[in-house]
Amino acid sequence: MPDSRAAAHTMLGRATEISALLRLLQGAASGHGGALIVVGEPGSGRTTLLRRALTLDGAARAVHLTGTAAESDLPYAGLHQVVQALRGHLPELPAAQRAPLGHLLATCAPRPGDTEPAVRAAVLGLLGGAAARRPLLLAVDDAHLLDPPSADALLFAARRMADEPVAMLLTAGPRRAGTSGVGAGPAATGIPELTLGPLAPADARELLRRSAPHPLHRYVADRLLAVADGNPLALTELPETLTPAQCAGGQPIEEPLVPGARLRASHLPWLDGLPETARAALLVPAAAGDTPVGDVLRALALLGHQADALTPAEEAGVLGTHHGRMAFRDPRLRLVVYHEACAARRRATHQALAEILPGPAAARHLAAATPGPNQAVAKALEAAARSATGPDPDLCAELYEHAAAFTRDDDEAGRLLGLAAAGRQRSGAVEHVPALLARALARARTPALRRELAILQARHRSRTGRPRDAHRLLRDAAEQLTGEQPSRAAELLLEAADSAVHAADSRAAMGSAWQAYRLTRLTGTDLAEAAAVHLAQVLALRGERAQARELLLTRGAGEAVGALVGRAEVLSRLEEYEGAFALLDRVLEGPGEPLRQAAALGCRAWLRLWTGDWTGARTDAMEAVECAERRREPAALAQGLVVVGSIEAARGRVTQCAAVLARAVGVARAHGLGIVLGQVAVAEGLLALGAGKYEEAVAGYERAGALAGSAGIEDPSVAPWAANLIEAYIRSGRLAEARREHARFDAEMRRSGPSWALAAGVRCRALLLEADGAAAPGAVEAAFHEALERHAHSRVVFEHARTVLCHGQWLRRTGQGPQARAALEEALSVFVRLGAVPWEQAVRSELRAAGGRYARRGGADTLTRGTRLTEQEARIAALVAGGATNKETAAALFLSTKTVEFHLGNVYRKLGVRSRSELARTFSAAADRQILP
Repeated sequence: MPDSRAAAHTMLGRATEISALLRLLQGAASGHGGALIVVGEPGSGRTTLLRRALTLDGAARAVHLTGTAAESDLPYAGLHQVVQALRGHLPELPAAQRAPLGHLLATCAPRPGDTEPAVRAAVLGLLGGAAARRPLLLAVDDAHLLDPPSADALLFAARRMADEPVAMLLTAGPRRAGTSGVGAGPAATGIPELTLGPLAPADARELLRRSAPHPLHRYVADRLLAVADGNPLALTELPETLTPAQCAGGQPIEEPLVPGARLRASHLPWLDGLPETARAALLVPAAAGDTPVGDVLRALALLGHQADALTPAEEAGVLGTHHGRMAFRDPRLRLVVYHEACAARRRATHQALAEILPGPAAARHLAAATPGPNQAVAKALEAAARSATGPDPDLCAELYEHAAAFTRDDDEAGRLLGLAAAGRQRSGAVEHVPALLARALARARTPALRRELAILQARHRSRTGRPRDAHRLLRDAAEQLTGEQPSRAAELLLEAADSAVHAADSRAAMGSAWQAYRLTRLTGTDLAEAAAVHLAQVLALRGERAQARELLLTRGAGEAVGALVGRAEVLSRLEEYEGAFALLDRVLEGPGEPLRQAAALGCRAWLRLWTGDWTGARTDAMEAVECAERRREPAALAQGLVVVGSIEAARGRVTQCAAVLARAVGVARAHGLGIVLGQVAVAEGLLALGAGKYEEAVAGYERAGALAGSAGIEDPSVAPWAANLIEAYIRSGRLAEARREHARFDAEMRRSGPSWALAAGVRCRALLLEADGAAAPGAVEAAFHEALERHAHSRVVFEHARTVLCHGQWLRRTGQGPQARAALEEALSVFVRLGAVPWEQAVRSELRAAGGRYARRGGADTLTRGTRLTEQEARIAALVAGGATNKETAAALFLSTKTVEFHLGNVYRKLGVRSRSELARTFSAAADRQILP
């Protein structure tokens, strides 16, 4: 009996089909036979599947035969193969069955007077006799090509196998109009069918990878996958026709793709029944590709074909019309038809299409109609590329690349290949760029052209993980142009500054931005405004707020989208939020280039995050992410992910936060975006801080501080780590480190910090004064009041609410219940609106302790009600169940470690638990049962 373990060695992507074969064979082995017809397109793997069936049951006798077109009109030719294979069992048959089959074996024809029913009954007897000692598998490949009498006899027997140890497996091509016999369908044959569809995308990609003789570049693989459409033979054979350079993406691939010999052999039979006029006319839609029906018909007329020349092909199912466009039913058949024609006929067809079709399509067909270099064709292709530059940069790049192939001049070819690389860069298809630039540099001769190609290389490196290299190359190119073309040099310097910012090197960015500003400041152009805004951005990044403000005030705002977004970014760092929002709304409400739209969305997402509109921030950030993904813009993508991750961190959504930040880290590391790594560390620290995991928070914020320090980034809005690090130090009992970091941060913010950061610094001073225990209560109260006054000059809602929470906690601990409740209720309203659950829970816990009526959502309330835990014990239980150590719990609640240990012992006793893990499970179960709002 066949073993289901054989499925472990199944064909790629055909596990379901192998299982069906196993069931068929297992039934025959147990004496209950059956039949199955496997139907599939040419190349779908029918033969491979049948051959696999022959290996699945070593105990069964296997008979394998194949139908052929050459014998499909020869009566009983297929049945002759069966009788010949089983002739040893003829003597065991009754004379009435032995005689007709013996005559058929000897003469390849039935005896005179033998009726078809008699022959069919004899075949049934022969199969039953052959299976008397061990099961029989009769496997018939291409059964649709059997002669009708043989097919009818085998189907007759197949329908009567239920009580015989015989399995009959037949394969057939797809049904066509008017098909009879094996390919007529289950309703006509009475035999179940198994249809082989295309492979699943993942299996198709894996089969292509295994089949390719050379490693395939991703976009080459994507093109082959699109044409193969899951067909195993196409996936196996198409890559075999490509050169190593074509596989690697270094050379263009012929369109349509060249089919191999097996694809041709498997698809040409579809054309056998067509008249010669139809077969000749099929070259027009094959060459035209995706083209309206009317244009195909005009090309047919121009080439001298009759208007109805393609009608037989449509009736045979070779061609179809969809949404007014003519296409081959099987895309592989298009390849076969095209490459079966001679080169002269193909060129004539392309020439006709070039005369009929408009725009870029005409230029492409003109190129296909012209052999060898031709300057006129090169010019036509370049003109078509220029017309396609805006709406379709990929088409533009393709046309420039074609144009390069038609020019003999090396510099001209290098220029065109450079333009093709620039088009691919604009479209986001950066994987094409290195090969195009390598070919361009190999042809370029003049220094000016080589410099322009080096600039393209720099831009490519900036977008593919090497922004430091990009900065160096762009600065070098700018230095060469400073004397001759200062405006061009300034443009390159601004690009260099952007690359340095992405690489988290604000010092290099400052140098490039300052030089660009010097070159343009007296010109009064849009470029001068862009340079001023860039310089202001870098100054703000480095904490030079006063200089950034002065620089913006000296220049009026123009209409350039990039400058508007940059100006809005600077205004947000200067805490002029209304002005920043107004500029970004101008950008987003008008038409704009997608990358600038993504940048504006990302900037507005940060603004909304800071000013307390977290729902709007998340919406903007996700839209920025989608836009950046479409355009393959890694910097905008990473920034959008960081905003989303920061919101998830503040809301305490651990799994979602980890997933988003992990993706942001992947993008940052792949593209050299050092600044993003610091922002991710800040978000991770916030997640840990909200969860009371203070040592984890310290680690995250220290990492962020190290990255900011090495980058020269002093603006706390970019990566707000310092105040949070101080608080994490305090709550983990590391007061000396907290004092040291506070002294540095407070001095820096008093020099040029934003009001919200000054407020956060004063909040940390209040926490330090309380933690020291030596300060007078008036000093702590004064520090909190100063912090709150500074918050009044800022719109950073979350930080303000955190200060109010800390103040309320201090008031509660000093016995000022009514004042504590008022402060805590104010903080609670903000955290609830933001959805900042960890902070909301902390407030509710404090309110309970202060005598308020607000219950904290979670397990602590349930445990308090059901087990008589005190409020203090419940707070300690909640923190420990959440993973906090005794030391972290003590710091969070401003208790000694000994006090925490004492209360925790009472918690264990009252809940009947013996370990922290048991406490966590009990706490979680209580949270699941609680029903408080």
